[in-house]
Amino acid sequence: MITLKDLAATLGLPFTGDPALPISGPADAEALAEGDAPDKGRIYFVETPAFLKRRPRLVEGAPVLTIASLAPKFANAIVAPDAAARPALIALLKRFDTAPRPAPGVSPAAFVHPTAKVAASASILPGAVILEGAVIGERAVVHAGAVVEQFAVLGEGSALGPNSVLGHRCVIGRECVIHGCTVIGADGFGFYDGPTGRHKVPQIGNVVIGDHVEIGASCTVDRATIESTTIGDHTKFDDQVHVGHNCRIGRYIYIVGNSALGGSVTAEDGVMISGMCIIKPQTLLKAGTVVMGFSAIAQDTEAKTAYFGSPARPAREMHKMNASLAKLPELLVKFRELEAEVARLKTPA
Repeated sequence: MITLKDLAATLGLPFTGDPALPISGPADAEALAEGDAPDKGRIYFVETPAFLKRRPRLVEGAPVLTIASLAPKFANAIVAPDAAARPALIALLKRFDTAPRPAPGVSPAAFVHPTAKVAASASILPGAVILEGAVIGERAVVHAGAVVEQFAVLGEGSALGPNSVLGHRCVIGRECVIHGCTVIGADGFGFYDGPTGRHKVPQIGNVVIGDHVEIGASCTVDRATIESTTIGDHTKFDDQVHVGHNCRIGRYIYIVGNSALGGSVTAEDGVMISGMCIIKPQTLLKAGTVVMGFSAIAQDTEAKTAYFGSPARPAREMHKMNASLAKLPELLVKFRELEAEVARLKTPA
């Protein structure tokens, strides 16, 4: 248990109210049903007047993390500058994050090949498999059932989730998180249909992932045909994202769940791809492109431009097209009336 005063000190922020008020942890204000009273032993995050208007009972004594303009409305508040509200929330959640980190060492129920190099501070959990020549960095974690194939590298402080696979010769950088059931370095989808039948094209490249990357559960990143499929620093994938072979994914990119990138797609820094999007092979997404949900990109994009639709077009253009489509039934009626009038005028008296 921590007091309001202690928590404010941990966050480096001022507070108002009872310094000795005990706080057991955070609570989700969005989970409050309309009219529900808040739990006065837990702290809520209130960022905007509009949000408070939808949850008016939050002012009834529950502690909050909020912005300066809203703080006077609450009896107990930790006060963050407007621009720092979200970083303060992140710090708050980290304070109460109780996810255990596995102890260093190799479980007796794991298999580690004699030629693998495993740092003393790394954690290899039961059922993990580390194959020939693999390298596991300092403080890295290989969770239960995960496989690190031959000559692959898991960097310092990175974690390979349960039942995931880091394919042979693939490289993951520092402080990355790969969630469960993800495959890094699956074969690229390469085949050739010729006179003698269907032939698989060997995929002899690898995957190279930068630092501070997070890849969600059940994702696949295919190895390159010859060189490397690459993912840049600080890029984040949601669950169930597919990246095809030879892709070049830049830095500070977001890709949301159920999206798929065909082979040889290049996404420059700062691209954001929303949920359930498809990117055509060999397409270039220029820096700052935003692909809105349920879109299919079939051509290169312009920098710092939002796209949506299938095939996707710049969002402003699509808004105009959709507005016009709404008027189409009325226009068809008028067109048929004009056709009938023209036919009447052409008919001899």
